[in-house]
Amino acid sequence: SQNQMPDPNSVRLEEMVNYFPYRDAAPSGNDPFAVTVEVAECPWQPKHRLARIGLKAKPIDYNKRPPSNLVFLIDVSGSMDAPNRLPLVKASLKMLVNELSENDRVAMVVYAGASGLVLDSTSAMNKPKILDALDRLQAGGSTNGASGIELAYQTAKEHFIENGTNRVILCTDGDWNVGTTSTEALIKMVEQKRETGVFLSVFGFGMGNLRDEMMVNLAGKGNGNYGYIDSLKEANKAFVEQIGGTLVTVAKDV
Repeated sequence: SQNQMPDPNSVRLEEMVNYFPYRDAAPSGNDPFAVTVEVAECPWQPKHRLARIGLKAKPIDYNKRPPSNLVFLIDVSGSMDAPNRLPLVKASLKMLVNELSENDRVAMVVYAGASGLVLDSTSAMNKPKILDALDRLQAGGSTNGASGIELAYQTAKEHFIENGTNRVILCTDGDWNVGTTSTEALIKMVEQKRETGVFLSVFGFGMGNLRDEMMVNLAGKGNGNYGYIDSLKEANKAFVEQIGGTLVTVAKDV
């Protein structure tokens, strides 16, 4: 969209391949996913074969999905003070809130130099209250991501829904510079927290100092998914079109 080539090191082959929808057959019965395998001759090296292995998850009927206990964990540090960062986070999460139903709950934790609960767990029936809390967020200060994660998990645990979706949704540029900043320490914390049944999804915002390798690691260890959002179009894809995949886990440790 900026008429320039991306840095080769920032291109992940699996993200390119998985960005597009495929018409693979869905699983039957109680299987959580189905596997499709195709083999063809390799056009540029006929002695070789190309294999495509596709995993298709069970389609989730959005109206029949389990109730959700969500905690938005939002980075409001100084580095988020740019149009494609905190303002885009707020607009993106508003899209998600508008997709939620009376069975869903949302809490909101923010972090910068310190972290705090700006919205206790609130029924999605009260959308104006949730949207108002998003509107009031402002960026400023240094970043202590670890304390925010701790508080977000604690909040999710307090409102845990048995057999429901219990998830922390972290929105950040990943530029953490205070507290537990080593990737290993953060991953260890997330691995411990996932045992409680609360999963972690991570969404990266902004360009330049985006540390998305760490964020991909955190989402993977937290039994969640990772996405990069650079526009409202991409936010719509993650939080509206593919909301089932963002909120519901059909298989872990595949």
